[in-house]
Amino acid sequence: MRIFVLSLIFVLIVCCMSVSAQDAILSVSGGAGSTGDLIDSAVTLDSTLIVQGWSMSVCHPEDDLNLISAADGPTTQIVNGGGPPDFNELNIVPGGMTVGVVISFVGSNVLDPGTGYELLDLQYELIGVPDTGGLPIDAALEFCDQTLGSPPVDNVIVSGGSSITPETNSSVIQIVPPPDFCLDVTCIGGVSDSTISWSECTPFDYVLLHRDGALIAMIDNGALDYVDADLDPGSYTYSLVGVVFTDPLSNPEIVTNLCTTEIIPVTAQGVSPLTGHYLGGDEISITGSGFLAASDTVVSINGIPLENQVVVDDETITGTLPASTVGIGSVDVDVINALGSAQLSQAFTYGFIRGVVNGDVILDIGDAMYIAMYLFNNGAEPLCLEAAESNGDGVIDIADSVFVVMYLFRNGPSPTAPFPAAGLDDDPNGGFGCNP
Repeated sequence: MRIFVLSLIFVLIVCCMSVSAQDAILSVSGGAGSTGDLIDSAVTLDSTLIVQGWSMSVCHPEDDLNLISAADGPTTQIVNGGGPPDFNELNIVPGGMTVGVVISFVGSNVLDPGTGYELLDLQYELIGVPDTGGLPIDAALEFCDQTLGSPPVDNVIVSGGSSITPETNSSVIQIVPPPDFCLDVTCIGGVSDSTISWSECTPFDYVLLHRDGALIAMIDNGALDYVDADLDPGSYTYSLVGVVFTDPLSNPEIVTNLCTTEIIPVTAQGVSPLTGHYLGGDEISITGSGFLAASDTVVSINGIPLENQVVVDDETITGTLPASTVGIGSVDVDVINALGSAQLSQAFTYGFIRGVVNGDVILDIGDAMYIAMYLFNNGAEPLCLEAAESNGDGVIDIADSVFVVMYLFRNGPSPTAPFPAAGLDDDPNGGFGCNP
């Protein structure tokens, strides 16, 4: 077994290391149907690379979809010189499926650049039941990194011995309800205004809006929002009544829905997770209040705004963690808008993940290769040397590279903390150091 692992590392080391994530695209197809229908879905690959293997996870909502079967696609069935891959582990697990493929351990066969390679065939049963008169259920089929499997499987294309994170195209299987009238309402509070917005399955002739039982507006057909301005701090309950005359000789159809808002100031109360990798990229959320009070609310980590920020609601903001400009350690979290600001002092910690050295935040075979290249082939020194010391023996050598491979593919022990989440070194002397 040891000889096999070392041989595999050697084969991967000698391969070309210059690749781009944009050169590979994984896509999963969707569809539409009614409850009880079966929908076929295909996972395809478009690539400008010479592909040696891949791993992936495809997630689905268990309340809406049941994965009936997962099988090799036509490409996978013949990818290894007309036959199946040397290694092909395909599993259906709660919430989705995982697969790991090595086309040829000795590199005798690869998948040439091309488009429309069908790697997997999936079949789903539609089990979600939309409310009568409600909106369709959009059941997402998504490539989910580090979610399914033990250890969790990530989405990787291997080319030239490098682990490439491909571009991914998710899709939706829509479960269609029978047509009817519906009125979905959302209320958002701010510092002094409440915004009431709604959607209609079928347009109403007019909508009545009540606040705390009192009629405040009669809204004509076509409008889908209303701003209730100049409110005092407190909680308010709104009742939205949709009215439509389907038949002049009969009573109108009436649909009612409720929502509540609070008029509150801007605060910052918590951040999750509390730690993240110094390279950034983790999804992070901040909780507090008054986030919708102004349109320019921004969350900053150590003065750097979150990337891809989304104000989910008045109490939650999500986004992508920016890369650290100060290395590792604790930093401030700030929430700022035109109406005020709030700070969580030293609330977030930038850290590293033991074993992860090749410029991403996922432990995979590319890290084992990076360590070996650094040691034996004039490869670049890891930004975080302490991360390369994966097996805990106090020395950076080939054993660390083998340790990573054994953990990933042979149920070997996992690296010591900080792992699997980013964190700080528990060695008071700092080990080899990590302050990129």
